[in-house]
Amino acid sequence: MLWRFGLQHASNIDKLLDKEDLTLEEVLGEPDLLQEVREQNPKVLTYLVLPHNLKQMVEYIATEEFFKFSKMASTSCEVLCSNSMAFAETLVAAYAARDFAESDEDEDEDDDDDENYEAEQGVIPSDGGSGGPRQHLLELLWGIMRLPSGEVDAQQATYFSRVMCSVLQRKPYETLDFVRAQGDAVGQFLAHLGVSAIVDLLLKVISLEELENGPGIIAWLSDNHLVPLLVERLGPGYDAETHSLAAQVLLDIIAISQCNNPAQPTIGANALIEELKSEGTVTRLADFMLDRTAPFATSTLINCVYIFIELIRRNYSDASSEDVLQPVPASPDTDDHGESPDASSLSRGSAAGARMAHVDLSDMMRVLAQRTGDLVALLREPRGDTTPVATTQGMREPLGFERLRICELFAELLHCSNMPRLNQGLAGADSPTVAEGGVGSNGEDGDGASQYSDVAPVVSAPGDHDAGNTPVGQLLKWRLIEHGVLPVCVDLFFRFSLNNFLHSVVYDVMHQVLNLPLGLECNVALIVVAFRDVRITSRIAQACAANDEACRVPRGVRLGYMGHLTGIGEEVARLLELS
Repeated sequence: MLWRFGLQHASNIDKLLDKEDLTLEEVLGEPDLLQEVREQNPKVLTYLVLPHNLKQMVEYIATEEFFKFSKMASTSCEVLCSNSMAFAETLVAAYAARDFAESDEDEDEDDDDDENYEAEQGVIPSDGGSGGPRQHLLELLWGIMRLPSGEVDAQQATYFSRVMCSVLQRKPYETLDFVRAQGDAVGQFLAHLGVSAIVDLLLKVISLEELENGPGIIAWLSDNHLVPLLVERLGPGYDAETHSLAAQVLLDIIAISQCNNPAQPTIGANALIEELKSEGTVTRLADFMLDRTAPFATSTLINCVYIFIELIRRNYSDASSEDVLQPVPASPDTDDHGESPDASSLSRGSAAGARMAHVDLSDMMRVLAQRTGDLVALLREPRGDTTPVATTQGMREPLGFERLRICELFAELLHCSNMPRLNQGLAGADSPTVAEGGVGSNGEDGDGASQYSDVAPVVSAPGDHDAGNTPVGQLLKWRLIEHGVLPVCVDLFFRFSLNNFLHSVVYDVMHQVLNLPLGLECNVALIVVAFRDVRITSRIAQACAANDEACRVPRGVRLGYMGHLTGIGEEVARLLELS
């Protein structure tokens, strides 16, 4: 910016701008152009923001001229995305057709052809005054979104997305008003889910909800059924690629809405998340992923599990075991009922005692608890191909992503079931407990003496508990017991000795079970299942003997699950020492 002090060297582009009959192509082809734009050269900016030049740059990006002048399109994109506010202001401004004339003669011709021009380019009526109908250059740029699905060039979409994101950053309210004014903007976004640059633009639009004075973008997206339309694309009738694209957008929406990093902006829980975790949506997804006749149901299940796991991880309250049956302690900014003024539920997080709002996942947990039996049936009889494949240790049956994801889902559901809010007693019903007032979370009474011998192993049958008389966190555990989830998962653990991904998941499940607080009847029942039905102690002994035998043979190696099995054994030993 040395020209302010008269110390700059003479620039070639300054000389070029003094030329008569200068064309935009000559300016865009100048090697020093981008440097001059970045340094806010006023002479260059004045020339480039002329309406007819700005329109030509947009046409290089958004019309067929992109394929003829790719170099011009690239330079135009860099210019329009520069740090100058002038380009954003001119892009969101409204122009009459005559504003784009380069000379008086051109203006006279444009006056004769105004109506045809406006009909072709897409015109927004003015609010009044002279000049007739007005046109936004963003209309011309948005033409890319109106192209049929599959016909958008990836590089062209990248330029389009970069320019739109730049304008959104500098003139957010005006640009959002323009986007919402498009007839079917949400449908246009969804038609191009396969184009990553356009998906990035959609996420940028969503993230602007964090602006002050609430632009209402989330409400607009909700009114236009963004989440239901994405959920519909997870149906088992769509192919795996469509599932992956729709699921990724939903995962990104969750990440934008509920970021665990305090340093990263977040828009917080919102209508889109509420729709996604609602009973109707979760039921729809469960029906999709458990369909045994549809051609792509396995792909649906894998992607739906990703969504459920992300919702749980973003909203899990890492409360200590003694808090499971207690409400979240009130903070100075809460009311007399322990709730914050905005009615957001706050729970204790794992990061330095920080507090953040969490979404109530009761509906999701309730629906998935009811479908536990169907999920276990898929663990026993998967829909995928189980034909043995060649491995370094001979022909082995593959576990498959379907069974692995179901095990992961059970592990995350078990984590979620320990959240305090999901274990609060229902109105008119008491949460069943064992040895109330006598047993703490570590199996010790108030004097530190072990009380395991006083704990009744099982008080009631799993079938005695339903959604009407049992908190959803406990209901989930009773369903795990009823359908034998633990025995099936442990059977898979030993059956697939080479799959460390599965071993890690099953270890997580067993670690949780063996460390459950004994204040709840369902927790005690799960621990009993681990010893009685799973027979974990005898199976550990048998596995150790089999491992010793495998290591005795020449060039023998340890069984693949021994590392995780050792960890499970340590948890068993710790629990038995307390008994």
